[in-house]
Amino acid sequence: MTKTTSSSRLGWIGADRNDIARIQQEAPGLAFEQAELLHQYRYGRTLYLCESELRAAEALESRLAEAKAATAIPLRRTNGDGYERSERSGPAPEPTKIEPLTPLDISNWDDDDVPQRDWAVRDRIIRRAVTLLSGEGGVGKSILTLQLACAHALARDWFMSLPAPGSAFYLDAEDDEPELHFRLNDIRDHFGVTFKDLYDGGLHLMPLAGKDALLGVPDRGGIIRPTPLFERLLLAATIIQPVLIVVNSAADVFAGNENSRTQVRQFIGLLRHLAITANAAVLLASHPSLTGISTDSGLSGSTAWNNSVRSRLFFKTASDSDDDRTGERELIVRKSNYGPTGEVVRMVWRNGVFVPVATPSSMERAAAERTAEDLFMKLFDLMTCQGQMFSPHATSPINYPPRRFAKHRDANRTSEAAFADAMQRLLDAGTIRVETSGPPSKPRARLVRT
Repeated sequence: MTKTTSSSRLGWIGADRNDIARIQQEAPGLAFEQAELLHQYRYGRTLYLCESELRAAEALESRLAEAKAATAIPLRRTNGDGYERSERSGPAPEPTKIEPLTPLDISNWDDDDVPQRDWAVRDRIIRRAVTLLSGEGGVGKSILTLQLACAHALARDWFMSLPAPGSAFYLDAEDDEPELHFRLNDIRDHFGVTFKDLYDGGLHLMPLAGKDALLGVPDRGGIIRPTPLFERLLLAATIIQPVLIVVNSAADVFAGNENSRTQVRQFIGLLRHLAITANAAVLLASHPSLTGISTDSGLSGSTAWNNSVRSRLFFKTASDSDDDRTGERELIVRKSNYGPTGEVVRMVWRNGVFVPVATPSSMERAAAERTAEDLFMKLFDLMTCQGQMFSPHATSPINYPPRRFAKHRDANRTSEAAFADAMQRLLDAGTIRVETSGPPSKPRARLVRT
């Protein structure tokens, strides 16, 4: 094929006009033929270019590179003050001096007292950071967090802990004013105070149900930006200086992608800025995914939700409750960067509020465990004599003893979780054991009495 420099020939081999237009935008004044030539050169179609066209393309690339460098770095030639001058005409721009990073001076820390952790609720919620409270819809997160806000304002107990006394700001994107009035009335009765007592104590309610409650939204580049509402909240928190800021809930205030690690971290960063500026603890309520519910983790979306916050609480129906009719709940500390994890606070629904469940004594707990073990062995012997076999694996759909026994008419309301604990204790004690049979390629395990 004979090489030619005509524009029509370049168009014939498939030059993309959109790419050519972008090349022209890089260098205003560049002719279409020149941009078309650069397109061929950049995209590796040099097979169709003759030697002179290659040299011309290389010269154009060099010229564009120099133009970009001149725009990005306007200082070129050195003068007496140590900076460089641009070759362009006109007055030289003021040089921008870059200050080096200054490390923290810790030499005087030997003479200073070590600061203490500033807790909003000891071992559960830390100030100047973000805490995530997850819970399935309808489990009672709004009541729980509203009780906490009132406990701060009244300097009252909150489930076997004493929150730091002070103002509390409650931003609620789920409930309107009448609903907050209704719920707060039960809490007021529980504490034996008036609405004025709550207001004078520093309880600030901000109902936003049915309104634009977004605090962080992504721009065209996917960067999470604060909204005007966030700026207003930041200003109010700076003035009030509350101990606690409740944001209910994440789905209503975050417009980004919950599965994007970058966007989630940026949003939590916004809330951390709010917490530091106001010297407050920010408590963000959220809903777990179906996987988070089934795995009992309480999570949803990216792992950045768990990794970006300083502490995380999971509020759920009590694990040993067969249904929700008992009103029993568990508040579990799933993560705490500055305190212990694994704390489980049990509570029950009474008269519109949650109240703590009395913890059984060690003797009562031992008696309950012995009762569960005796009942386990009674049902195990009864059903084994009937020719039924049991698997030690919870993945077994029908042969897992705790699941079968909890549904038996003689279970006496003993839950599957209680039977599972009893089975493990019986295995540890050697009362029952796992017997394996079948070929090595397909072994079968069953529980038998020792």
